[in-house]
Amino acid sequence: MATRRVRFDFLCYRVRVKFDVSYDIPNRIVGAGDDSDKAKPEERQLWDAAMDIIMEKSEATCLRRASPAPCACGLPAVATEYLPPMAFLDAPEPHVVVVVDPFCGDLKCRTRTRQRMLQVMSRSRSPDGGLSGPDPGLFAELMSCRVCKKREGLRECGGCHVAGYCGQEHQEEDWPNHKAECTPWPTSTFDARRPLDEADADSDTKVTYSAVFNVAGPGEPPRSREISREEVVRRLLMGAAGMEELEVEMK
Repeated sequence: MATRRVRFDFLCYRVRVKFDVSYDIPNRIVGAGDDSDKAKPEERQLWDAAMDIIMEKSEATCLRRASPAPCACGLPAVATEYLPPMAFLDAPEPHVVVVVDPFCGDLKCRTRTRQRMLQVMSRSRSPDGGLSGPDPGLFAELMSCRVCKKREGLRECGGCHVAGYCGQEHQEEDWPNHKAECTPWPTSTFDARRPLDEADADSDTKVTYSAVFNVAGPGEPPRSREISREEVVRRLLMGAAGMEELEVEMK
């Protein structure tokens, strides 16, 4: 079976940890990762199943790299929550970005963890900075129905704003499962800079995120501009659009 080597970039933004792991993905399902209209339903299902397996395999590594960071509630972290992987498979070096954060295992803490990640990603896209819920466009890009996995016509839970459904029927069907984890959307903006644990002693897991770019035009003397860690994190969370926007601003 022909495969393609794909790099998975795991970004644990709250604890300053970033690492990557590469996996061989069958060529026949790689196209489904880019949400291509040409992807067949069975290819999309296989891609989603492959992502679930990779996330499960990577959880122990995420926890080890993020250690000793606790859950945001203060209890020890025993599991990880992640947003649906963002695939950039047409890039010169195919890669997938996974935003992940450790949590204590409590169902409501898992929901709050996902809320924080969506709120940070909505900050630059939503008119109110993610105060009233995730940016609708972002939600539509990332989420799928919890029951049937469809992405068309998605509606979000009016309480937590992180559970998606294709319609009222599936929302009511899933409520017995979802009610244990549903918790109101936070009324204040989560600050990605706090809490930030001290970088651990393993130098391989330290990430500063700050960067310096040469913004001089052709023939001009070198002229540098430094981008803060917070700004780089924000652009990374926006995906390819954020980095393209950054390049335009640099010119």
